[in-house]
Amino acid sequence: MTNNNAITVLIAEDNDVSREMMAGILETKGYTIIHARDGGSAIEKIHEHKIDVALVDINMAPKGGFEFVKHLVVKDIKLPVAVVTGIDTSDVLMEANALGVLQVIHKPITPERLIQSVQRMAKSIGLNPEPMGVKSVSTLFSHEELMQKAIEIAEKNVQLGRGGPYGAILADAKGKILGQGANGIKSRIDPMAHAEVMAIRQAAERLGATELKDCTIYCSSQPTKIGQALIESVGIGKIYYGLSNEDVAAIRGTAKTSAPICEQICKDEALAMFKAAKRPE
Repeated sequence: MTNNNAITVLIAEDNDVSREMMAGILETKGYTIIHARDGGSAIEKIHEHKIDVALVDINMAPKGGFEFVKHLVVKDIKLPVAVVTGIDTSDVLMEANALGVLQVIHKPITPERLIQSVQRMAKSIGLNPEPMGVKSVSTLFSHEELMQKAIEIAEKNVQLGRGGPYGAILADAKGKILGQGANGIKSRIDPMAHAEVMAIRQAAERLGATELKDCTIYCSSQPTKIGQALIESVGIGKIYYGLSNEDVAAIRGTAKTSAPICEQICKDEALAMFKAAKRPE
């Protein structure tokens, strides 16, 4: 149900999971959300609805966030805009400043950062940044729907040239999405940036907790050794995956790597250090 007294926020993001997550966070604070899948549909929305502030992703197809902002400039539409991006370069900041963008928000976006950004934009046009709206029910998904979303993330990751075809979704026991991730090992130059690791990081940051025992993870492919170790360490109880390691190896012809040689040395010194260390209370 729409809250007519709430501030209306346009969210333009072609990743359904990301858009729904941002919408869910803001709806719990009483904001009314208008959804758009790209810059073109976002342009249509501002002519169909009274929009107070806008959050637009830069990389959308066929039209991105900057194309949306350029339309505002050409039509002389005064609308506070924050652009969202996973690219951290001076070029993005320079173009945003040239177009009069109010804020540049880098992914991943924490709930606190998202809310603060919307509040700041609302204040910039003299609106109450904390509307008293009715909390909406977060969208819940079935196992199959969550797996499909993980596969979509993997597909989008390849299309954008950010990494391999690997995506992951973390959800609570009721099917509410808590985090998402895509493989970013090469784009981030981070050997830990496996899809399931990124999803867990996002969920832990959102929840403010490192124990996720009531959660379920959905991976387009079976978790890597690093991902599996992290899943176990945070207590996730159930894993769903699309392709097995054998399926991936058969497609790619991946050679099996040999395990490193493990040898114990300096046990006495390590044992003395460990016994002397005080456990945090």
